[in-house]
Amino acid sequence: MAILNFVGRVNIAVRLVTEQYPDAKLYEADGVSSSGSTTDPLKIDKLRVVFQNKDNTTVIIKSTGWGEFGEPTLIPEPWLEDVVIQWPVKMDLDEANQLKEAAGYKEPYNTVTLRNPLGPTINNPYYIFGAGPSTPYIFVDTVTKEVHSGN
Repeated sequence: MAILNFVGRVNIAVRLVTEQYPDAKLYEADGVSSSGSTTDPLKIDKLRVVFQNKDNTTVIIKSTGWGEFGEPTLIPEPWLEDVVIQWPVKMDLDEANQLKEAAGYKEPYNTVTLRNPLGPTINNPYYIFGAGPSTPYIFVDTVTKEVHSGN
């Protein structure tokens, strides 16, 4: 039996949210390694998935286990600084991690966010690897497969 990957788990969240909120659109998926810093994408075991919803509202769903989620929460405020992600993305976290390491970024991380930042220009969604406040983020473009660091 195969282990459910990052995209598969986000896909479950998308399905659960859009069943209850049909107008919801994926904004970002934030993953955390509950066991601390890692270089293994399978250690990203906690997810929070954020959706744009109608009437400037936001829907958030959080994982309760591997591929399992609690009830979606409707927040009566907009979520800012993201562009809607056209779902599904073609790259999974494992491939993004491989590209990051091939580009020379082999440091451990404890968070990964899949998001399409609002600016300064509109681009593709990125996997963004984070290791802490004093370490630059590593960005992997899900379409071009380009890798770069930044803040």
